[in-house]
Amino acid sequence: MAPDIHVSYATRHYPQGGQSRPQDERQRSRAQRLRSLLLAIQSGPVDAARLAFTALTVHDGELNHHPVIARIGTALQSSHLPEAWRIAQELRGQFPLAFQGAAALQTAGAAPAPRGFFGGLSGRRFDLSA
Repeated sequence: MAPDIHVSYATRHYPQGGQSRPQDERQRSRAQRLRSLLLAIQSGPVDAARLAFTALTVHDGELNHHPVIARIGTALQSSHLPEAWRIAQELRGQFPLAFQGAAALQTAGAAPAPRGFFGGLSGRRFDLSA
């Protein structure tokens, strides 16, 4: 382990030696929550996507008022996963870290498969997307 060194000048403290800045940690957790939301929208039932959306907006107050995030919430409220996925693609330029590192997210043009009764457990006999 390397010892932490702190440099102080004019009452400002600058941590040195392997510590991450709070802003970097905030961006990392935001990207992780966004990635969870995107994965849930792409592959999961609506309830999982709604839970991921709630976790994102509760833990990140800045995204509460983001217009694209609000539109995703509206699409999830109406249980329309393909529309939520289409809207989420607008975030690709603004939050590139959320789209990196997940193999499932590389298929940008693919919308999630429509799920039937109970998230696909009925063998897709019922189409509830209408």
